[in-house]
Amino acid sequence: MPTVLIVDDTPVDLVLLEGILKKDPQNKIAKATHGMSALELLQDLSDEVDVVVTDLNMPEMNGLELVNRMQSIYPQIPVVLTTAHGSEDLAVEALQQGAACYVPKTHLADRLVATVQQVRAMCAAERNYERLTQAMTKADFEFRLTNDPVLCERLVEMMQQIAGSMGLCEASNQVRLGMALEGALFSAYYRGNLELDLDQLEALQLDQPEAIALVQERRSSEPYASRVLHVQASLSREEGSFVIRHEGPGIDAASIPEPNDPRALDKLGNRGLVLMQAFMDEVTFDEDGATITMTKRRQPAVARV
Repeated sequence: MPTVLIVDDTPVDLVLLEGILKKDPQNKIAKATHGMSALELLQDLSDEVDVVVTDLNMPEMNGLELVNRMQSIYPQIPVVLTTAHGSEDLAVEALQQGAACYVPKTHLADRLVATVQQVRAMCAAERNYERLTQAMTKADFEFRLTNDPVLCERLVEMMQQIAGSMGLCEASNQVRLGMALEGALFSAYYRGNLELDLDQLEALQLDQPEAIALVQERRSSEPYASRVLHVQASLSREEGSFVIRHEGPGIDAASIPEPNDPRALDKLGNRGLVLMQAFMDEVTFDEDGATITMTKRRQPAVARV
C-alpha cells in the first residue's frame, strides 16, 4: 500500500492531516514532527513512501530545508507543501527548490486528497515505450486537442515519459514538468476555452456541484464546444519547448500572477499559473493572453549525499 509521510510539528495538525488523507483508503500514513525526524524515518521507509506532505514552519528543520535535503537524497519522492497565511514567501522558495505542489491550509479538507492523487499520477505515468524513447534525440509534435480534458492528461503523460527517457528531466523534475504542463493546459482549457473566472476555477478544483454543472453545460454549447487547444512541443536532450494556444478570449494580463509573487498562492484558481512559472525556466504570454510559451532546460543531476 502506498505510504504518505506527513510532517508537522503541531500534534493537532498531524491528526487533522491523517484524518483527511485516510479518506482515501489507498493511503497508509507515516508521521514525523519535523524535517530531521522525517529524514530519519525515510532511511527505513523510502521504498514505501511515495509522497511527503509537509508543513513549512517547523523547528530543527523546516519544510524548505526538508525539500532541499530530499532533492539530494530522495529525488524520486515528491513533496507537497501545506501553506499557511504568512508562509507564502517560504512556499514560493520551496517550489523553486523542488517541491511538487502546494495546498493552502484553508483548503486541506477539500483539496489535499486530490492533490496527493494528482502528484501520484504524475509519478506513475506509463513507460511502455521507455527503451525506444531513450534512443530518441529530438522530437517535434503538433496537437489539436478537441473538447475533452482527458486528452490533456494523456498528453502530459506522454511528454513526461519522453522528457524522462531522453534525459531532459530526472526524478522529481519529471514530476514538476508534468505539474507545470498540466497547470498550463488546465488554464488554457478552463480559463481560456471555457471562459471560467478565478472564482469558478477555484470552485471547480474544489469539486463544487455548481462549477461542475457549469463546465458540463459549456462543453456542450457554443461557442465553447467547438473550441480546441493547439499545442506545439519540441524536445531534445538539452531543452523542451511547449507552446499552448486556446481559442477563447485572451486572459487579462493583469490577472496573471507575477513569477515568485507569494500573494498568488492564496487563490486556488491561480495554482496552475503559479506552478508553471515556478517549474519552467521561462514562461511568456503573448499580447492577447491566448498563447503560453514555456521552456524547460536540462539541469545537471543532483549528487546524492
